[in-house]
Amino acid sequence: MAPLISGRRYRLQFINNSVDDHPVHLHRHSFELRRIGAQNEIRGLMKDVALVDARTRMEVEFTADNPGASLFHCHQQSHMDGGFMMLFDYA
Repeated sequence: MAPLISGRRYRLQFINNSVDDHPVHLHRHSFELRRIGAQNEIRGLMKDVALVDARTRMEVEFTADNPGASLFHCHQQSHMDGGFMMLFDYA
């Protein structure tokens, strides 16, 4: 993954090929839901947790406007225990 740059807007695409739903969360940021499944793009719906249903896709955008370390993870503890988490860090 390329380094994040403060002030830039980024689009994340979640592709959930599993049979589990994943409530994903990015600490210290809100993101805008842009597409759920094959639906048309949407705007204006801000979240800090979004449920990515099993066998679906979701696209969100966020602005890197809170520098420092931010944890991105699934809110299901067993999924975090299995490694479903990463750190976004930028200055």
